[in-house]
Amino acid sequence: MKSSTPLAPRRKPRQSRAQVTCDAIITATAQILVKDGYDAASTNHVARVAGVSVGSVYQYFSSKEALVMAVMERYRAEGLTDLEEGMARLSGATLREALRLLIRQVLAKKAENPRLHQVLVEQLPRMRQLQQVDPYAVRMLRLVRDFLQPHAREVRPKDLDMAAFIIFNTVESLTHVALSSRPDYLTREAYVDELCALVLGYLQPTRESVRRPPARTSRTRTAATRKSRSARNR
Repeated sequence: MKSSTPLAPRRKPRQSRAQVTCDAIITATAQILVKDGYDAASTNHVARVAGVSVGSVYQYFSSKEALVMAVMERYRAEGLTDLEEGMARLSGATLREALRLLIRQVLAKKAENPRLHQVLVEQLPRMRQLQQVDPYAVRMLRLVRDFLQPHAREVRPKDLDMAAFIIFNTVESLTHVALSSRPDYLTREAYVDELCALVLGYLQPTRESVRRPPARTSRTRTAATRKSRSARNR
């Protein structure tokens, strides 16, 4: 079912002056979200803060939800660009080294503007109801899978798509929780260490952690049964 509230921009700015106006509108929306929250981010309020007419806002954005999605897309695109550039510099790094650098980069990006990140996370369910596909999640999953591919022989999971899904959602969830209850963790190396250990433990578990308990032979089961009966007869 298609969204009843289109979230894509009505028109894309083609001239530099139009781009400046569009950027001012998105920036104003972000400022209002951080300072006053989602409920205050009306198109009229955004227009006043941006210094433009309401007509200019509607020229590019069809609704309040479209404004929030524009902020979300800009914020997430910046994070994705940083990660893609970071991955390009990881050639030759070990899995542990590469994973540590990427996790540190993810945390640093979210720590830049924790309040904006928190507000956007709160609005994710609303935005996902209005838009069938989350482009950010799709790109992030592809990015994590591309990161795992060169190390495919080193890691336990063979289904890299599933592994990327588990890693992405685990790190994202723990980051969101830290933002709301322990924001100081985002700037602590110890938190990077623990997240890295968590993901590595999933990707490269020790033999002991995956070793199955020995199967009980019929002789073992018989001995256990006799011991149990003996205990009951006492």
